[in-house]
Amino acid sequence: MRIEECFDVHIAEDGMTAYLTILEKSDEQEQWELDVWESFLKANGVVYGIKHQTLEAVVEQPQELTFPLVIAEGISPQNGTAAFIQSALIEREVHTSRTQAGQQININLKQVIDIPMAEEGELVGEKVEATPGVDGTTVTNESIKAKAGRDFVLRPGKNTRIEGNQIYALSSGQVSVHKKTVHVYPVYEVSGDLDLQTGNIDFTGNVEIRGNVPSGFEVKAKGDIRVRGTVEGAFIEAGGSVYIGEGISAQHKGYVEAGKDIQATYLNEAHVEAGDNIVVQETIMHSRCHAGGDIICLKGRGLVVGGSLSAVSAVCVKEAGNVMNTKTSFFLGAAEQLINRQKEHEQTLVQAKNESLKLQKFLKDLDNKKVPAAKNRVMKLRARNALKTLQIKAKDAAEELEVMHDVWEDAGRGYIIVKNQLHENVVIHFGKYSKTTRRTYSNVKVTYEEGDIHMKSL
Repeated sequence: MRIEECFDVHIAEDGMTAYLTILEKSDEQEQWELDVWESFLKANGVVYGIKHQTLEAVVEQPQELTFPLVIAEGISPQNGTAAFIQSALIEREVHTSRTQAGQQININLKQVIDIPMAEEGELVGEKVEATPGVDGTTVTNESIKAKAGRDFVLRPGKNTRIEGNQIYALSSGQVSVHKKTVHVYPVYEVSGDLDLQTGNIDFTGNVEIRGNVPSGFEVKAKGDIRVRGTVEGAFIEAGGSVYIGEGISAQHKGYVEAGKDIQATYLNEAHVEAGDNIVVQETIMHSRCHAGGDIICLKGRGLVVGGSLSAVSAVCVKEAGNVMNTKTSFFLGAAEQLINRQKEHEQTLVQAKNESLKLQKFLKDLDNKKVPAAKNRVMKLRARNALKTLQIKAKDAAEELEVMHDVWEDAGRGYIIVKNQLHENVVIHFGKYSKTTRRTYSNVKVTYEEGDIHMKSL
């Protein structure tokens, strides 16, 4: 018999895997030489990533193998890493990305809470450039272009200046690292717990609280908020990051919201939302967590029980659910918060463009009006300053929308990693698709592929 009558080759839709399937078992147990098999694979388009040891086993003892058999595997493209801001005043900035999310990350929460003061002229941060990525190859030897890492325009922040990719302080203050710049803010310090004497806080810089934040209090800051103790059912809002030395025990009251990251030792009955990543050292219990990047809980127990975790890129924990089968939900992909942010940026872009057109017309008409020279100069100066502010606003909104576009593209490539046990009754959502675990898994990666949710052992 000819080899084509006994075997067939199936190439996966993405071109990354080729399977050898058996059509008909020969009673005579015919065997073909290696060069015949290689010609057969080539005739079926498989020319790259052939598993030679497997092919040799097919040649020598095909009757002992189980079909279908993976006979060739391509190399997936390695997308470039996005540009980011590295703080110069923290020994090890916690920078989680999709390439790092599944690994153990050593986080020193005290290190990010004890931020040293920057002095005038001191280097406070640096932009780390995006990388181009490495192209992949399919089993048919077709190149798959890798996506270059996302870049951004580095701009000076509050009380900082730029030299190349380095950021320097213009005055003394505490550093607040944001997505695209570094600010040096004044610091509002509370020596102990927040109480009726201190009241609520609304500050244009960084806020540092050396005690606890009880229920009902409000703390707002343009920069970062650092709490050395515990946050109860309070309302915390930061334009930068929120660092909590102990944890959050909120009894489903209040919320913590950050434009960048949220880091804490534990979350208990909390509601937290971060523009980038949520990093928790010990446990996440019966909490609602929304992250524009990753959710990481890998140190200590690394336990997540109850509530819901929603992340755009990845969720990485040690243990999900418990032996009592408490319902625990994971959502991967673009969340409602991301959709709302996109709408806000779109609206800002339209408004900024419309206002810019009005100001341009005003400046043009001003030349034709009979206005005293001094008054004319003042009006033009104000209009030009307003126009410059609107142009920056429009550019920022356009850049954010570009980032959103990349997020939508990556939303289907999100994943969940559970290092130890993934228990029963954990509900996993990828967009409109969902799956509830009916048994316990160990050390698995959960992904969405070809219309189904898959559990893969690591």
